[in-house]
Amino acid sequence: MIVEGQEIDPEIIEWFTGHVLRQKEPFTACEMEEKARRNGVLGVVADRFVDRMFQKLRKAGKIRFVGGYWSVVEGA
Repeated sequence: MIVEGQEIDPEIIEWFTGHVLRQKEPFTACEMEEKARRNGVLGVVADRFVDRMFQKLRKAGKIRFVGGYWSVVEGA
């Protein structure tokens, strides 16, 4: 995946997807941006990376946005 001209390592994408899908409590995009930064995604790219990943997961029916928080869809 290329975000803002920066290629994101497939291992980071795999880790991030797994991390999001393991969440038991609702979470915010800001929380996940911080996790992405700590795990190798450049700060200026982290915001756009998280947006793209959340949209892909939402379209796949794995997460949803409710009441200001993202949450994992049951059975995802």
